Amino acid sequence: MQKSIWLPLLLLFSWTTQGHTTSPEPDIFVAATPCDAVPRELLSIPGDMDCEMIKWRLTLRHDPRNLGRDDFKLQYTYGMTKPGTRGFMGDGVGKEITGKWHMAENTGKTPGKRIFTLEPGASKAPVTFLQLNDKLLHLLDQQGNLMIGNAGFSYTFNKQNANL
Repeated sequence: MQKSIWLPLLLLFSWTTQGHTTSPEPDIFVAATPCDAVPRELLSIPGDMDCEMIKWRLTLRHDPRNLGRDDFKLQYTYGMTKPGTRGFMGDGVGKEITGKWHMAENTGKTPGKRIFTLEPGASKAPVTFLQLNDKLLHLLDQQGNLMIGNAGFSYTFNKQNANL
């Protein structure tokens, strides 16, 4: 009986003393964008649904121990805006997409900038962003062009503290 308790403790001690560190805090980006044709297609929002706005919360996790297999969680809510508030009529429709992401140097229209590509599971189209700086990402259309917002919303995602 004594041997059965010592083996797990020995393994735990060995694992914690081999330089194991916890993964860094995730990067979280938030945005409120128009509910135009491109994001509707990327997020599979029905074309016949009344939709003015999409609120996004993108969590990018990077664990240096997993050899570049980084994952993301994209939470979004869409619908008609509730006048005089930041919310939705009827609370909107909330969804979530998960998958892997990767980053590459852009050699196209904005050389020297980084492109973040989200590769969702469930055969959805990839979602790409241009990194404007370490605190801003901007949504790109399927041709790699910057999305242009309207008077109320843009397609720029702002980095947020992980604690919020």
